[in-house]
Amino acid sequence: PQAVRQDHWQSLHNVYVRDQYKLGTREWLEGDNRAAFAQTLERMLDAVRLNYWQPDAATKRELTQAYSEALKATGLRESNVAVQRFASAALAAELNTSANSASPANAQQPAPASSASQSQVALKADQTPPLSVAKPVIKGLKLELQKPMPPATANIVNSLATLLGMTVLLALGAWRQSRRWRVVPKKQAVFLSGQGV
Repeated sequence: PQAVRQDHWQSLHNVYVRDQYKLGTREWLEGDNRAAFAQTLERMLDAVRLNYWQPDAATKRELTQAYSEALKATGLRESNVAVQRFASAALAAELNTSANSASPANAQQPAPASSASQSQVALKADQTPPLSVAKPVIKGLKLELQKPMPPATANIVNSLATLLGMTVLLALGAWRQSRRWRVVPKKQAVFLSGQGV
């Protein structure tokens, strides 16, 4: 919560939702980058839901309406269900508020005083179904079960057998060379001693 200040969140909303600098950012995002726009709005609503950002009522209303429209338009694949419930509850509360202010009979009724009734209203708001999401078309590679690799022991046994064979051959070669130098023929022995000339 301390990493991003309130004015940073508000600036993000002003640029992406309200298009503060009149660059056509929102139209571009809604046209070519709908999923990115929906994800950005979802992050901002999640910040509101977790009390990292406390925007004014108009900003919150704009944000929830833009999110519900973007979600309907894109069918976001990996959407946050908690944010969807939060947005649904905020839209339902806004509809109830506008309906209550429109009817004069409801205007004269006293507001609920107990915190228990307020918690029941909040519980009902959390139980509202999430916004309708279009089922996405899944494209890509299909993962299939592969046969297990042969055990590594067969490779180790083959390597050890090869190493043993090479060791035996080297030992035989060394033994043969050592016998050749030990047994010297008589003619060579006389020549080597210097008596045969």
